Amino acid sequence: MLPATRFSISLPTRVQFGDGQRTALVRHLPKAEGVVAFVRGQSGAASNEVSKDLRNHGFVLNEVICPKEPTVASVNNAVRSLEGLNVVAVVACGGGSVLDTGKALKLCLSAGVSLSDDLSNVPESVLERSWPLPLIAVPTTAGTGAEVTANAVLGLPSAQTKLSLRGLALCPDVALVDPLLLQGAPVNVLLHAALDAVVQSIEAFCSSHATPFTDGLVASNLELSLRAMRSVQDTNATGPRRNLAWTALCSGIALANGGLGAVHGLASVLGGRYDAPHGALCGRLLAPVLRRNLAKTAPGSVNHVKIDHCVEAIGQVYPPHAGADELSGFEAWLAANNLPRLRAFGLRKQDFEDISAKAIAASSSRKNPVTLEAEDFQIILDAAH
Repeated sequence: MLPATRFSISLPTRVQFGDGQRTALVRHLPKAEGVVAFVRGQSGAASNEVSKDLRNHGFVLNEVICPKEPTVASVNNAVRSLEGLNVVAVVACGGGSVLDTGKALKLCLSAGVSLSDDLSNVPESVLERSWPLPLIAVPTTAGTGAEVTANAVLGLPSAQTKLSLRGLALCPDVALVDPLLLQGAPVNVLLHAALDAVVQSIEAFCSSHATPFTDGLVASNLELSLRAMRSVQDTNATGPRRNLAWTALCSGIALANGGLGAVHGLASVLGGRYDAPHGALCGRLLAPVLRRNLAKTAPGSVNHVKIDHCVEAIGQVYPPHAGADELSGFEAWLAANNLPRLRAFGLRKQDFEDISAKAIAASSSRKNPVTLEAEDFQIILDAAH
């Protein structure tokens, strides 16, 4: 029975999913004379095929290379590189960092602004406006779900923090999710992306802002995402990558409509301070956060039942060790796949207090199924250290 609750559903991006969908890109680009700002990663074997196809169809591309996670400065540099050009569309073809760069770039080009360090020069009226410059997202990994979210995360290294632009203007107009683009991705990239997708699914399901819509979207895909994550490490087959692309897409829609939790709250703080892959941070923090959330929720409560459901799903795919809890098998699998512990990124125990204080204030932490205090975050950090 549907609970007596009120909620909204936001799906501003048109999504086309399936093998070969990247070929639909030419149909979504304007025929007007000008250049297409083509945002891609530094290596980008998959994006090379996409850009080659566009050029074969007569489009003029100006490439914007995104070598690592975007910063306020890197976006401003990209804007300057396009000055004086008639940009008729933005195509972001790559992983989450590329997609976030493309989203921020579209906003800046549309509004005619460069970003200030604190993003204060971008008012809500600009963020919530639907700008006519087309943005097409073509993900080549499967993790962040950024192709369907209304935000772009940008680093500010000088302040050791990450900031988020949020609003309708950040939503891609079209997302072409083609699982075949995942075929050439390095295994470690897929691992980090898959960890992010799994954590997003779990946190959106358990979020204090979850709705019947987000529950329905994620619950049926949880085991599928866990098995896909395990399979992509063992085989280059298309099936697991297709499942991963689908569950990552669903996790993006779910988080956009229901929020996340303490894993992403901590990961955002740690990612701003250390040079650490976002997905790797999420994977390392997942088990400690789930254990802490279980300990802080009342048995039999809705939150406890949801968290326990996720823990059991993990245990079914990653069988626990004899005498250990349900998450022990998952943690052993992380170790077997050489996922670094937090100390490998430079985290020191004397930093726990400061990081915990910042994590409490993170927007994702405020949607955790149970309120975690500084002591709870320090316990989590110690377990992942």
